[in-house]
Amino acid sequence: MDSRPIYTCYRADSPIIVDGRLDEPCWRAAEPISLVRTDTGEPPRFPTTVKLLWDDRFLYAGFHCIDPDIWGTITERDGPMYEEEVVEVFIDANRDGISYVELEVNPLNVALDLYMLNRQGRRWGLFDWDSTDWQHAVTVDGYLNQRDRGDRSWTVEMAIPLADLATAPHIPPLNGDVWRVNLYRIDRGTYGDEYSAWSPTWEINYHISSRFGEVVFCDQPVSGRDWQVF
Repeated sequence: MDSRPIYTCYRADSPIIVDGRLDEPCWRAAEPISLVRTDTGEPPRFPTTVKLLWDDRFLYAGFHCIDPDIWGTITERDGPMYEEEVVEVFIDANRDGISYVELEVNPLNVALDLYMLNRQGRRWGLFDWDSTDWQHAVTVDGYLNQRDRGDRSWTVEMAIPLADLATAPHIPPLNGDVWRVNLYRIDRGTYGDEYSAWSPTWEINYHISSRFGEVVFCDQPVSGRDWQVF
């Protein structure tokens, strides 16, 4: 229960166009992460797969979310995305457990970005902080906000600027550098709310930084590996 997952993040060795499709060869080669239920660690009703890559400018994240009812109403940046359906990336680049970046995207491709301070269970979200060059895109396999029709999945692609992770020991990361990261999804459908995570926090609380997983940067190219396509 105390162990945390570890992910080796390889270099993207071909250009990535952030269009929400995840169809570049390097995405095919990246290892998939399967999210689990945040509070129990068990498989969720609706699976989510995530892949990570990096280059000298960006950390890339690709989410694929199985979802029979895809919806969203929040259209303003930095709105309360977490009250609806959303995917989230938390990054603690210096591993202090206190300061980390929180990034969220909903099915409408609306974003929330903030800088979190979390000390002894007290949290402050700095909403005035904005990512300088964060790119994100969403594709929907289904009928967004047509809730009487069946949907299949939605996909989110992000390019997170390394320059925003100013607390990291090295920018860009060196081979073997380790960041603390967690990856999340909230699904809110007719079956009720479901909270998923890469590293379970063992309660419905995404801000338990001691439970973040470890992303190890590897300067080897991802090509040559062949994991199942999303």
